Amino acid sequence: MNTSEKLRDLNEMLNHARKSDFYANRLSDGPFVSLDQLKTIPVTTKEHLREQSPSGLLCSDTEELYQYHESSGTTGEPVSSWFTREDINYNVKQIISCSIDINSKDIVLVRFPYNLSGAAHMMHRAAQSKKACVVPASGTATIPFTKVVNLLKKLDVTILSCLSLQAVIIAETAEILGLNPKGDFPNLRAIFTAGETLSPYRRQLIEDIWGVPVYEFYGMTEIGTAIVDCEHFQTHAIEGDFVFEILDDTLTKEVQSGQFGHLVITTLKKKATPMIRYLTGDKARIVEEPCPCGRSQRFEIRGRHKDTLFVNQRPLDLWDVEEIIAHLPCQRFWCASTDMGQLNILIEKEQPFDHLNPTQTKLLEAKFNLPLNIQLVPKGTLYDREQLLSVGLKGKPKYFYTPEEWRKKEYIHYK
Repeated sequence: MNTSEKLRDLNEMLNHARKSDFYANRLSDGPFVSLDQLKTIPVTTKEHLREQSPSGLLCSDTEELYQYHESSGTTGEPVSSWFTREDINYNVKQIISCSIDINSKDIVLVRFPYNLSGAAHMMHRAAQSKKACVVPASGTATIPFTKVVNLLKKLDVTILSCLSLQAVIIAETAEILGLNPKGDFPNLRAIFTAGETLSPYRRQLIEDIWGVPVYEFYGMTEIGTAIVDCEHFQTHAIEGDFVFEILDDTLTKEVQSGQFGHLVITTLKKKATPMIRYLTGDKARIVEEPCPCGRSQRFEIRGRHKDTLFVNQRPLDLWDVEEIIAHLPCQRFWCASTDMGQLNILIEKEQPFDHLNPTQTKLLEAKFNLPLNIQLVPKGTLYDREQLLSVGLKGKPKYFYTPEEWRKKEYIHYK
């Protein structure tokens, strides 16, 4: 899509968005003559969405509405998102644009929660749009991890779609049941993740465990799917459906090329509740380098800005911590905090003989120029295996803890 086409679509969306109570007071009259004019509009925040839910951002008539979703509400009041049939169809197209290439021979097990959030429902529709068979297997209370393992094996599932940590937990469950993830699921050909930050180190870990490639799609209920993997496992924006901005901490101007900033997204296709300059809360950057797929740039999404640890004013995100963990003998289940000018990492042993001697820690400190306190703890410290087999992981994973939470051992939350 060229600039003039994107500007045309943007003006059409802005005109449509003025139908909502919220955007009617935030958008000036008249069309934009440049994409740069978009920056004259204030950003839309999660708090705005909470305040305007359920109908303050609604731009479509009731008879046009087709589906309704809410965010999980884990960090506050839930956020409402409405969808027309066309909105759903666009989201389906966005998901299947990923190079995982779902087809009619696939059996896709969807482990995302089938509640008011959108991921499971959109993934379900996307798979069926490619004539694949879907196994809806969410809900740890009704479908525990043991059942998921059983379904993967007996149904010859070809694609597992879930949070990245769930892929690790499902493998752990399979091993407890005496199965080898890499050898006892011969029909599994790929894992499709979303919903949490996927670092290259986590991707490699999952691929090593299962022996299949891992694909990712990035999005959220409010905007749809905005960034997907190409066949070379590089993450690329769906440029025709969105306008992307990477803003500095003032939220007034874009960062320099290659720098990290606040990811802001404007939807160009979503009609029921469009998002104009939505502050996603995620830290991202655009990397200008040619990809073998033919694109000239890729995106790096490093997770929530609020999910950052600081050691002597040095920021550390999940990618940074998992890069350190990638050098350890065990990598599956961990949590981290900072205190007294050092990074604390607690990680479960995968084998009883796993260990880390002081010399190895010193080498890692030198490599990353960072004071480290790494503790390898017995299996079951963070994730009680008996409870894991009967109930399982509830809610989204939490990896970073405050010093106060760390001292109270509040990271042990599955006991």
